[in-house]
Amino acid sequence: MEVTSDILLKGTAWNTAITRLSSVFSTRTNYSLFMLCLAIGIMYDQRIDSPSEQGEEPKFVPRNVIVNNDNGQLDFFFQAAILSTTTEPITEERKLDLAFGDDKERVGSKAKEDFSKIAFLTSFANFGVTKLVELIGNTDLESMENIKNFMISSAEGRNFEIDDLPTDIISPMDDYM
Repeated sequence: MEVTSDILLKGTAWNTAITRLSSVFSTRTNYSLFMLCLAIGIMYDQRIDSPSEQGEEPKFVPRNVIVNNDNGQLDFFFQAAILSTTTEPITEERKLDLAFGDDKERVGSKAKEDFSKIAFLTSFANFGVTKLVELIGNTDLESMENIKNFMISSAEGRNFEIDDLPTDIISPMDDYM
């Protein structure tokens, strides 16, 4: 994926996450948080196009940081997001073309012009940062522990916001009376 400009991180949640977690994510803070929040947003399959703001200065993920550290990760995230999302009302054929089609073949075509991969990914990250902010504790150690527990429970299928409880576990109250 060719990144031609910085990625804009605007809104209260981004400002809070970057400020409060900068000592935890001390190397390439904005990039690291963007990638983590992107994964969270894709995992939940939820997007926020316009995050709520209270006049904060927008933050950025510099283009050169992305180019130097990406190693194909944004392409992989984009493919996973576009193929699995239920938030984008496009056909499966179009999803496959966007995920695996050659960008050079589409230059100047409608497919290239009307779909911004970075904006699409940023909307997932905007949702992800709202979840990440909920995990910030009073200390860095508490925040790290909360993030670790969140990631482990999600990976193990114990994040009940994503993975519903099976109906055979939930019994009607009549069974206990």
